[in-house]
Amino acid sequence: MKYEIQADEEFLRVTLSGRESDEPPSHVCKAVLAASTKLKRPRILIELDQKTPLSPVSQYQLVSRLPDLGFSGDHRIALVHRREELQRANQFIDTVGANRGVQIRNFPSAEAAKDWLRSQ
Repeated sequence: MKYEIQADEEFLRVTLSGRESDEPPSHVCKAVLAASTKLKRPRILIELDQKTPLSPVSQYQLVSRLPDLGFSGDHRIALVHRREELQRANQFIDTVGANRGVQIRNFPSAEAAKDWLRSQ
């Protein structure tokens, strides 16, 4: 799995590719949180290029673990999948986030994600 983290004037921007297993990428989440804190960018745009979606169990584990890693209600995480079928397959993340009080959502486009990140 490869990832890159950059910041612009508004967002922390993360690109992630090459995940081929169902293992939740907790180590990437830790790196994203560290960069978010250091660069003072709580609005996070993650663009994903994956071969397969996370299973519902892994989606649940990943989102449920975010508060334990240090993500708070101040963070907003928008996920944009390059392929529509993967965006649909990862919709459970939205439900788990809402149930856990984690502001994380999937979007069909970067523009829709940016609009949500900018909203209150």
